[in-house]
Amino acid sequence: MDRLKSMEVFVAVVDDKSLTAAASKLDISRSMATRHINALEESLGVKLLYRSTRNLVLTSNGEELVPFCREILKQSEMLYHVAQHQHSALEGKIALASSISFGQLYLAQSVERFLERHPNVSIELHIFDKPVDAIKEGVDIAIEGGNRLPDQLIGRRLADFPSVICATPEYINTHEPIREPQDLTQHNCLVHKKLGQVWSFTDKGNAKNGLSVKVKSNYTVNDTTILLKATLSSRGLCCLPVPDVRDYIESGLLTTVLDEYHVNQFGIWALYASRHYQPKLHKAFLDFLVDDLKHASRGV
Repeated sequence: MDRLKSMEVFVAVVDDKSLTAAASKLDISRSMATRHINALEESLGVKLLYRSTRNLVLTSNGEELVPFCREILKQSEMLYHVAQHQHSALEGKIALASSISFGQLYLAQSVERFLERHPNVSIELHIFDKPVDAIKEGVDIAIEGGNRLPDQLIGRRLADFPSVICATPEYINTHEPIREPQDLTQHNCLVHKKLGQVWSFTDKGNAKNGLSVKVKSNYTVNDTTILLKATLSSRGLCCLPVPDVRDYIESGLLTTVLDEYHVNQFGIWALYASRHYQPKLHKAFLDFLVDDLKHASRGV
């Protein structure tokens, strides 16, 4: 068992002169409090308390060890506060890389929010129009979207963005209705290369009811901004992560179809060369992105 927690239980029992009261204060059961005391006694090799149904008395060994336990708990609390201070006082530099679309649509704003919290940090953001090789480009972390992890890199999946299928109201109103995923085969679908022409569907009401549809397309592109422009020109339907199209949907420029299905989850990855040593600053930034992406990945 956690020896530090057992010491906390022991000190609480001594202060409250009751196993029941100590357990209540620490929000654990009386039996769990007893287990902690037994584990601490076994670990130290001494009897700390004489316990009966009505009385609880410190042994001589227990009296001698209580001050040490109090000091250890105090030092542990101080260690926690020092660590928290170090986290809030992050400093250093991170070299980041991202695709143009993700960098412009999301990452740049996220970086600004992180820098507001940590003014002693500097970030160098590189935007590329192609998949980023973190090793070749000499960056610390590459933020990429997709569902496949490059073989030569280590990755941490930061989030899963839900995708939606959408088109302009003009396109929807002038083409065959779309009631089932298979109806997409009668439409022109504008394809992002990373998602491909096979679109996967899962019924929101029945997770076991899934299917894949190979869509027809006369336009495949590896850039979200270009794909959006083509969609807004009513050239067809697109399937893109929610953050990329949310503003257009909320403004009425785009309309979603097949809303009763989950479509093509899109992973957001942090890619780096090695997991053996990751600076505290890098880990703090990635932890921040995980929380920050939760807001971006909400549905529409």
